[in-house]
Amino acid sequence: MANFDISGKTFGHWLVLRKDDPHPGSRNSYWICRCTCGTQRSVLRASLVSGRSTSCGCIVSEKKKGINKTHGMSKTRLFHEWVSMKRRCSNPNGKSAKSYYQKGITVCDEWAAGFEPFRDWAMANGYSDDLTIDRIDNSLGYSPDNCRWISSDDQQKNKTNTIKVEYKGKAWCLRALCTHLGFPYKTAYRRYSRIIDSGREITTDALFAPINTDKIAKRFRH
Repeated sequence: MANFDISGKTFGHWLVLRKDDPHPGSRNSYWICRCTCGTQRSVLRASLVSGRSTSCGCIVSEKKKGINKTHGMSKTRLFHEWVSMKRRCSNPNGKSAKSYYQKGITVCDEWAAGFEPFRDWAMANGYSDDLTIDRIDNSLGYSPDNCRWISSDDQQKNKTNTIKVEYKGKAWCLRALCTHLGFPYKTAYRRYSRIIDSGREITTDALFAPINTDKIAKRFRH
């Protein structure tokens, strides 16, 4: 077990301070690290020892300095995807902090350092304006080997908190099924929550009963 303790070791610009508390829903090992710029963050151990994470993203190599001024894509959707990806992983006060920053989800050094490497990867891996970036393993960060471009519906299916229900022998994301059936998602979600709280079995008949005959729903009408 001695080799498992990496406190005091350095990985690139990271100095490992101590082991972090377990992250909810993850069996992976995270460690509190301090970058040479002073930033402290919880980083996945596997990312440290494999070299996928070597800094908080503040280190820009000399060969990439000044390139951002010439890419001419600051008003494109792809550039917005890149900015949003970095923001949700680095902002401790953002609305997505619990799902990204507090879980130690990071952007790989190559992408964090500049837009062009991200753009080149995106164009070579099927990017189009109707797709969104998705992490294949939700416990790991954004990097070329853990990301892909998929539709919004497919991304909903990959989220760790997605509600799954069975309909006609097939597992569906609740939101996608509501869209498929033309049924209000908020109503189905409210019914789902009540059924879970009561300990009853989830059935599509209960979730998608006609609203005008649903006794529970009537109590909320005025």
